[in-house]
Amino acid sequence: MRYLTLLCLLPCLLPQTALAEDFPLPAPATEAVVFLQGATIARIATFDAPAGAHRIMVPVMVGANGAVPRLEVSGATLGAAEVVTGGITDGRSLFTPVQRAAYEGWRAARDAVSTAEDGRLRASAGVTAAEDALAFLRSVSGATLDRLDPAAIGETAAAISGGTTAAEMARADARAALRAAETEVEEAGRVLMQAKRDLDASGADFGPVSLLAVTVEVAEAGPVTLRLENFVPDAGWSLSYDAMLAGERVTLARKVAVRQGSGTALDDIALRLSTADPFAATAPSDVTPDLARIVETPPLPLPVPRGAPQSEAAMADLAFDARAPMSVKADTDGPVVVYDYPVAVDLPASGDTVTLTMDTVELGARVFNRAVPRTDATAFLVAEVTNTTSEPILPGPATLLRDGEKVGESFLQLIPAGDEAELAFGPQQHLRLEFVLRDNETGDRGFLVTSGTRRQDMLFRVRNLSDGAEAVETRVALPYSEQEDLEVTVTTAPEPDTRDVDELRGVAEWILNVPAGGETDVRVGVTTDWPEGQTLEWQP
Repeated sequence: MRYLTLLCLLPCLLPQTALAEDFPLPAPATEAVVFLQGATIARIATFDAPAGAHRIMVPVMVGANGAVPRLEVSGATLGAAEVVTGGITDGRSLFTPVQRAAYEGWRAARDAVSTAEDGRLRASAGVTAAEDALAFLRSVSGATLDRLDPAAIGETAAAISGGTTAAEMARADARAALRAAETEVEEAGRVLMQAKRDLDASGADFGPVSLLAVTVEVAEAGPVTLRLENFVPDAGWSLSYDAMLAGERVTLARKVAVRQGSGTALDDIALRLSTADPFAATAPSDVTPDLARIVETPPLPLPVPRGAPQSEAAMADLAFDARAPMSVKADTDGPVVVYDYPVAVDLPASGDTVTLTMDTVELGARVFNRAVPRTDATAFLVAEVTNTTSEPILPGPATLLRDGEKVGESFLQLIPAGDEAELAFGPQQHLRLEFVLRDNETGDRGFLVTSGTRRQDMLFRVRNLSDGAEAVETRVALPYSEQEDLEVTVTTAPEPDTRDVDELRGVAEWILNVPAGGETDVRVGVTTDWPEGQTLEWQP
């Protein structure tokens, strides 16, 4: 018996190690790296753990599509991880502080609606009581008073009159109280609707909630921190701009639209925006042998009459062309660009877009007038800028403003660091353009065609309706030939200042100085010669 007693006491004398325990924790998000498509979201769960083996139970991130997050632990040794479907029935125990505040706000708003409704019922009862009192007083008739002496009749009539007045006033007061109570019910209902919306936006899950159970081994009692990193494909960001031209400066005010559909509200997080592509290829393509061979040249097929049926093989030959070039898309802009947003950000769980204000970019500009008289009715104001920042200016829609006034919408293309770009800021209504094709029927020396020869005279004009002189950079595409048998001769008066602008063959530019209230003309003559039996394909 003494031996058994010693065995029972032995565990009490050994060092104590806690038995395995589950720790349900909310694990709120602390930071996010949002890519142009997709996002990496980090969550943190911290608790004081006794020594021993335990399971940390955190909610599964719905938007991760079942993928197990990347796990890191401090203060313990990481063990196995498994998903426990519907692991907790009451999700309120896993609310984050923001979700808890939203839940308490919703409950308070719901109680306020009940209180307001009780007040409305009391006010309605007051109206009913006043109307019942009036109904009783009005039911008293003269026949009822016949048996009373004259003095009693007078007193009774006065009492009925006074009672009726008091009841009317009580009914009016009760109706006013009822209206006020109904207003309180309406206002409380609106507050409840907003509180419910805030609760939904917080991503609060009332359960049952699926949990990720992570086993940890704690050597010594103390704080344990678990970091979870999930990749969520339903997320992204894009830039937009307010492009403002003032004098010879262009200011780009940048805004970023961010969204995430993880199913978890991201409250007060550190936000990083990245141009990296998490879906990009991670390995080079395979190289396969490239065999060249020759085969017998097949005979040309006989012509098929129009409307005649064709064989399936012939239709297949028409549908597939082995010589068609492959379409290859490459992005050679350079390294990844990363933006760290300077303040903490809230992103709703619903996937709704949140627009954040970013910094502005100031660029010096060469401002000039650009005219394309062959297609446009006016010249346009253009600013040529150089990206003097150390980062590329990313593409995005832009609202154009000139001297504070909106002139239209455009799309800003990518401008690498150190590169140049042109931004157009709307029409110059005082610079009118004309393009004229001369016609022989008018008596002018104009359009002329012989067998293998064509002569076309053209004129374009810039008119300045303002009271100040204007310089206008005017561009016209002049015809050219790459065929030996087709000769194209072009004469211009005056000669262009630049030919093959931007390495575009035949595109010529004149810098025309147009006086105030005046106009400037440029004449172009085109002669084409080609062999008999050929057809010219060209339109002036």
